[in-house]
This record gives sequence, structure tokens and C-alpha cells, in this order.
Amino acid sequence: MQGAVDPIQLRGARHGILVSVREDVDFAIALEALRSRLAQENGFFAGSGVSLDLGWRELGESEMERLEAVLAESGVGLLGIISTSLTTRARAEARGHKAIIGRLGLSQHQGRAIRREGAARPTRSPVPADPGPQAPASDEDPTLMVRRTLRSGQTVRYSGNVVIMGDVNPGATVEAEGDVVVLGSLRGQAHAGTAGREGSVVVALAMLATQLRIGELIWVGEAEGRKKREATPMKASVLQGQIRVEPFSA
Repeated sequence: MQGAVDPIQLRGARHGILVSVREDVDFAIALEALRSRLAQENGFFAGSGVSLDLGWRELGESEMERLEAVLAESGVGLLGIISTSLTTRARAEARGHKAIIGRLGLSQHQGRAIRREGAARPTRSPVPADPGPQAPASDEDPTLMVRRTLRSGQTVRYSGNVVIMGDVNPGATVEAEGDVVVLGSLRGQAHAGTAGREGSVVVALAMLATQLRIGELIWVGEAEGRKKREATPMKASVLQGQIRVEPFSA
């Protein structure tokens, strides 16, 4: 399986090059792929820095040292590490690297799928039946805080919950495997429970979206309910196999 896919993906970013590392390949293979790409495209990377999007991967001390060595060999600086792993971020910061929580949404990340597979393996002791797609978001799910308004054409995708501290304008999209919370007006599109988790919810201070998705279900807003949704914080959740939008109460 590992030979069938590229262990890393590169793309230009605002401040250098973003390198996204798959979570379902051995890190030594990913490092070798990175070394090869840096050697092949030496002119492209000359004088640039890279940011690494590691997703859920937890790097040990030796892995961090090998990563630094590969970059040093090519004369490329490490601008920072993007990770949802507290261990990885703490280790990176201890070595003097900038580290931020999150993931930039490249679909090749497989960390949560790997964890779901592991959780589904049988154990010697009895376990409760799998609640299926109705399972609510877990308190342990990571949460991505976006402290700005999303404008038309902008998309945020995350493997946990997403909180937007601003508006989601028409033409903008928020996709989360967990819940979506908008501390402003939701006029764009929101998709909670993207991995099929219909226990996820969408909450907004002003629910003005014309369409919402939770799991595989779709809700289309009616024009006559717009004033009510604008004046009252609303929550969209799945009840009896349908998405219902109702006033939100903590």
C-alpha cells in the first residue's frame, strides 16, 4: 500500500513551501521521499523554507533529529510544524521551532481513519455495540479555532471540531469531522460529521445558510424562517433521520 501513494505532497505557500506528510506511511519512507524531492528540485527550494503539516503523527526525539538533518543537508530551513499532536508540537517547540495546532486539509492524511480501524478491532473483553453514525462528538476531539471571518472562496477543513470566531460569508465553506460552531453569521456552507457522524451539530449565532450538511444528510433552509434564524442562536442536529434547525439553548 505504501508504494502506491506519494508519502509527501508539496505546494507553494505564502511564506515558502508546505510539505504535507501522510500519516499512514513509515516516517523513514516519508523522510527519504522528502530528501529525494529536495535533491531533484534543488533550484526550486534554494533560499526557501518549508513548513511541515504532520497531522496526527507523533514524532519522537530521534525522528525530529533526522528531519532536521535532511533539511540541513539540502540547505532548507524549517519555518514551522503544523500538527494536531500535542507531543509533536511540544517537542518541536523545545527544539526552537515554531509549532501551531491544526491541519491544512490535504486529503491524504489518514490519522483518524487509522484510529477508527484500531478501535474497531475485537478485544478479549466485551465492548459495547458500535453506536454507528449517531455517535456524538467526543470531548477528546481536537478543536480548530479560526479567529477571522471566512470570505467567498475560502474553505476550512478539519478532522475534529471547528469554531469560527467571525462570520462565514456566502461562497465560504466549513467542513469538520466533528461539530461546527460559528460565533457570527453563517451565510455560507457548513458540513459537520464529514466522516458519517450524524451525532455532530452545527451551531451559529445567526443561521442564515441556505443549505447545511450533517453526515450524509442535507438541510435546505426555507425563506420564511430566515428572520427567526437571524434573531436567535440556532442549532442544527439530526433527529429521527432528518436535520432539524431549532433555537439553541446551552
